[in-house]
Amino acid sequence: MCGIFGSQDFSSLEYLYDRNKDRGNFSHGFLYTARKDRSMYVRKGEGIHDMLTEYTWAHGDVYDTFLGHTQAPTSSVRDFSAETSHPFDHGHYIVAHNGVLENHLQLAEDRGIPADCIQVDSQIIPLLLNDLHVGDDVYAIKETCNLLKGIFACWIHSKHTGHTYIFRSGCTLYTDCDRTMFSSIKTPRTNDELPEGVIFCLTCEGLTEVGKFNPDTPFFIL
Repeated sequence: MCGIFGSQDFSSLEYLYDRNKDRGNFSHGFLYTARKDRSMYVRKGEGIHDMLTEYTWAHGDVYDTFLGHTQAPTSSVRDFSAETSHPFDHGHYIVAHNGVLENHLQLAEDRGIPADCIQVDSQIIPLLLNDLHVGDDVYAIKETCNLLKGIFACWIHSKHTGHTYIFRSGCTLYTDCDRTMFSSIKTPRTNDELPEGVIFCLTCEGLTEVGKFNPDTPFFIL
């Protein structure tokens, strides 16, 4: 069980991180991005992060989108490594995932991806996105989601376009009434559940529906 969350201001990210800590204290990961110049700041590390260390610089003057992930290991990997921690940066995309995938090794084999590239199930997602990338983020996300079996909720940042997308199948994902933030945890600020199988883009006005895929939801929710 992991947690994904995001907002358009740093103080909301801090709030969401505090509430998603219980979903994973093995490691943490953050991505801050700016729409204007597509600049990015990525950090990840072991255990719980002290957000107070982030107040040494003015985030809001530089970035306008703040994304996070809390990780609980769901594979045989039990030692922290940046290589197997979220977010995963590969090619055009940076990806964070909550859930459990059942067919990641088969997908890697089918598409000729070396087995040593898949130490944890989440790593298949950015590899598939890049394999399916034809200059259209939504197409790549839709086709990737249609291939995945299991449960998943993700945020995906496209370095190619500077856009950030979120979606879910089986896993929980909630948003606020203005749809300017999202979280795996239902909180007083995020209590509207997003529909399954819908791809949203996080714009300056909030979440905008940009596409759909066929969710293959199992009988339980994570």
